[in-house]
Amino acid sequence: MADDLPPPLTPPEPPPVGPPASSSDETVMLVLCYIGLLALIPYLVAKEVPIIRWHARQGLALALVGLACVGIALIPYLGFVGHLGLAGVLVLSIIGVVKALDRAQWRMPVAADVADRLEL
Repeated sequence: MADDLPPPLTPPEPPPVGPPASSSDETVMLVLCYIGLLALIPYLVAKEVPIIRWHARQGLALALVGLACVGIALIPYLGFVGHLGLAGVLVLSIIGVVKALDRAQWRMPVAADVADRLEL
């Protein structure tokens, strides 16, 4: 009689959640893309990986915008505008890290245009 019983059912495995796993080197490079001038490291090292190249270009452009904001912040009576710009750069850097870790190619409002004009 024990031979007449069907085998026990096993539940199906759930589908993977989130982006596909990648190496930790890529993750470090993607985070470095939005930490100021440290974006030069992934820009020069990981030329063959398109997603890293994309974010490194925008990160370099964002760093240049940040340097321009520092220059404006040093000018009397315009310092407030420069500090607002630096706050915007900080917010865009955080958003850039999140988008990079999601492997999304998001065009930043200012940095993408700067990267295109400078042909980084």
